[in-house]
Amino acid sequence: MAPTLTDVLGEVVTSVADRARDLDAGHTDTRVDIAAAGTAGLLGRGVVDGSVASMIEVIEDVSSVSLSAGFSLWAQRMAIEYVSRAPEPLRGKHLDSLLTGRRIGVTAMAAGLKQVAGLGEVPITGRRSRAGLVVTGPIRWASNVYDESLIVLPVRTEDSTLVAVVDADAPGVDIRSAPDLIGLGSTASTSLALDDVVIDEENVISADLAGFVRAIRPVFLLLQCAFCSGAIRAALDGAGESLAGVNEVFRPEFDQRTEEFESIRARLAAFAAEPATPSPADLIRLRLDAAQTAVAASRLEATVRGGAGYATGSDTNRRFRETAFIPIQSPSEGQLRWELAQFE
Repeated sequence: MAPTLTDVLGEVVTSVADRARDLDAGHTDTRVDIAAAGTAGLLGRGVVDGSVASMIEVIEDVSSVSLSAGFSLWAQRMAIEYVSRAPEPLRGKHLDSLLTGRRIGVTAMAAGLKQVAGLGEVPITGRRSRAGLVVTGPIRWASNVYDESLIVLPVRTEDSTLVAVVDADAPGVDIRSAPDLIGLGSTASTSLALDDVVIDEENVISADLAGFVRAIRPVFLLLQCAFCSGAIRAALDGAGESLAGVNEVFRPEFDQRTEEFESIRARLAAFAAEPATPSPADLIRLRLDAAQTAVAASRLEATVRGGAGYATGSDTNRRFRETAFIPIQSPSEGQLRWELAQFE
């Protein structure tokens, strides 16, 4: 009998769990986990087989044991989503290596999503030349950034904004030194600067940024909700183990977080069944709820666990530090609130 999704996912999750402490300490990075997920055939869920719901399960389960690994899988899967929507020559060149995890993908689309939302122009500009599109500007934050990575980014020209790919080691791409982070240090997250980087026309995914963002944003937000949901589940499991004795006073808050989690999971399942059906406001509200509940649940776990939650080597402390990143992950809590206000 062929292995089921549950079987292969279980093996990947077990491997990530065994590596979680080393990932948190920066002794290794998430390329190993991306490659394992690729080898297991998990990265193409919802693109070449399966459904978005099954990809949500993958990211959620991995994130429950390591948000670092789950976050990197999300970034890889979004690079796959973008490239899968490209013209055939570009897909043929890059998609298989991303699906198998042989090539690491970088989603540097935050500025593009902000421009479409009306929150400023893409800072990466391009001018056409005989050699191709000559691109200059900053990528203020991206993850999975290695010399061998493939970067998906928006480029603003005189008459449009494009979506294109570029090799991270292309001439003119400057990968800045990664800063020290309180969590997610194994995700190769940093900033980049592009200086007269030449992008061939064959490496353009789309010439219509707004249309492209409208198409990918449901999957983008739903899969982000998945890594939030995985972190919430783990935090509530950890908190539930310590709700005895004096900590019974936290039972109402635990019950509230549990109710919020169940609502998030129910909406996530419903929206994943038909990703094009929920309204933009419903998707934004879900993503905002998931982010806020992840932070609240990890704080509750750290509180009821006491000294065990204060020790940096504990799973509780790792989750507390990792989930602190979620409110600033693009789209940030501020952006989500601003966008949601436009619908109210």
